[in-house]
Amino acid sequence: MLNKKMILKLILNRKAISNFIKIHKKFSQSRSYKIKNAMKCGLNVIKHDRLVLHDGHILVNSFIPPITSLAFLNIAEKVPGEGSEFFENHVQGKRLAPISSYIAVTNKCMYGCWHCSANRFVTNEKENNQSDFNTEQLKEVIAKLQNLGVGIIGFTGGEPLLRKDLEEVISTITNKSITLLFTTGFHLSYERAVKLRESGLFGIAISLDSIYPEKHDELRGFVGAFDHAITAIRNAKKAGLYTMSQTVCRREMMETGEILELAKFLKTENIDEMRILEPLPCGKLSNSNSGAVLSSKEQTGLKNLHITLNHNKVFPKASVFPYFESDDQFGCGAGVQHSYVDTKGNFGSCDFLSKTYGNVLTENVHELWKKTNKDMGGPKSSCYAKCGSNCGSKLPKFYRLLGGFE
Repeated sequence: MLNKKMILKLILNRKAISNFIKIHKKFSQSRSYKIKNAMKCGLNVIKHDRLVLHDGHILVNSFIPPITSLAFLNIAEKVPGEGSEFFENHVQGKRLAPISSYIAVTNKCMYGCWHCSANRFVTNEKENNQSDFNTEQLKEVIAKLQNLGVGIIGFTGGEPLLRKDLEEVISTITNKSITLLFTTGFHLSYERAVKLRESGLFGIAISLDSIYPEKHDELRGFVGAFDHAITAIRNAKKAGLYTMSQTVCRREMMETGEILELAKFLKTENIDEMRILEPLPCGKLSNSNSGAVLSSKEQTGLKNLHITLNHNKVFPKASVFPYFESDDQFGCGAGVQHSYVDTKGNFGSCDFLSKTYGNVLTENVHELWKKTNKDMGGPKSSCYAKCGSNCGSKLPKFYRLLGGFE
């Protein structure tokens, strides 16, 4: 939904203008670059989205650093080549660093989520588990990712809120990256939400898989999970964090309309963004429960949900993964726009893919990224976790428009 007032704010914002001019100058060294194509590309990105203002920054969504931030300029510049080669590599999706990298900062979790993609690592919170990073190791991993040029550093797990040193770790991150936290919301008090924000945390995504408390508790394997999530959302909003919900959308939610009811409810909670994922064939859904994975037709319905929610103000701003990973937008981000580091430091292309390419703690992260990016073979027009080697090599629309191919 194109909000003319927000677009005007973006056009007049000095930080955004500065970022765009710097990118334009680098692109202009190529004869293939046309500013009209870049504008078409940008309009395609925001055509079914809502630009939002948060803490002085303008965002398209949580998959991209705020347009007005140094992190945004950072990711735009992390492309190989000089002169005309820089633009050509942009068009092909070649990168010196992923846009985002999520770190599993702990294996510990007291929940037993139905879809858990990290269940091969996760242990009960009460178990004596020494496999997590210590504080200095985690700082080292983050420093290496920042040196690589990652624009969004996300903390996941397990349950990252179980770490008592999160604030200390986050405070070491410079403004070349923004930070996001992915959590069940377990015991997130207002006081801790404030401390997290003061340490530099930008946004927080809190899991909510049903509008019905009993159902959410059942899906998360923990009595009281719904209450923890709602309390966390309210405390995060009050503390000034960019507050998101995160829902793994089951087919039943689409068939019954529950996903729309959940969206309406979250609008009343004044969340900043509703992130919606689809069940993927990994972790707990790899084998016996793989029937939860959506069909192609159902996935199309989920993509259309992104448009439905963002074009109706009774719903909150929404970001639907299959929409962004579709041919119409950026395609699959695995090993192109995204990477993942597990609790042992193993570096992979995505949270939902098990293959890794080496260890961040013991190897050169630049070389690890080169191997990852090369092996994944460039942008794919749909989620690699679902299509694998059958994804094809067609460039998604973002790249086609930028290159003037359509």
